[in-house]
This record gives sequence, C-alpha cells and structure tokens, in this order.
Amino acid sequence: MSLPPWDSIVWWEIRRIPFNLVLLATGLLTIFIILTVAKSLSGQAGNEYPTPYILVPIVLYGFAANIFYTLGWITELLWSAGDTARTAPLRRRVFRLGLIGSTALTLLPAGLAGLIWLAAHIHA
Repeated sequence: MSLPPWDSIVWWEIRRIPFNLVLLATGLLTIFIILTVAKSLSGQAGNEYPTPYILVPIVLYGFAANIFYTLGWITELLWSAGDTARTAPLRRRVFRLGLIGSTALTLLPAGLAGLIWLAAHIHA
C-alpha cells in the first residue's frame, strides 16, 4: 500500500519539537561546562557574564541543526520516489541516529573544554 508524501513530512515535523528540546538541554549543559571551565582556568571569582555576542554562534547552530533536521523528510521523499511506504520502516532508526549524532556534536565542545581543564590541572 502506498503512502502519500505528506505522511513523511508530518511524521518528521511532529518530532521536531522533542529534537529541539534535546538539543536545547545538551546545548545549555555545554554552555555551562564551557563557562565553568573558562572561569576556572582564568581564575576569576566574580559573576561576569560573557558578551551578548556569544549568542550569535548559538543561534546559528540552532538554525543549522534545524536545516539538517529538515533533510530527514526531504531525503526520505527522494529515497522513496514519493511512495513513503518504502521508507517508513526506516524512519525511527534514521531519527535516532540523527538525534544521537546531533547530541554528540552539541556536547563535543563541552568534552573538549573538559579535556582542556584536565590537561591544565595535570600540568599544574
């Protein structure tokens, strides 16, 4: 039985909000870790906050993540040649892999900051 193309679009778009919430949570964790490590390494004790310019790359990253998310249903439509019944069984797996990859990419700067902090304390 053939499924219409909009079936794929609806399936992916329903999951966009949970995808963004996961990236928001991991992004906030990454920002917290980076700022904590930066403060620790600089020796500052005050409550100084970074300039608003730090928001520019964060917003751009969120925008790029959503463009790549949209590629989920676009590529499905291309792979299925319009008959999404052919690709529907793969959706959950593709979504999970994309979410895992996006989460790992979002946490990567935090991991690097942690390694920098560790290296600084080993050499101290």
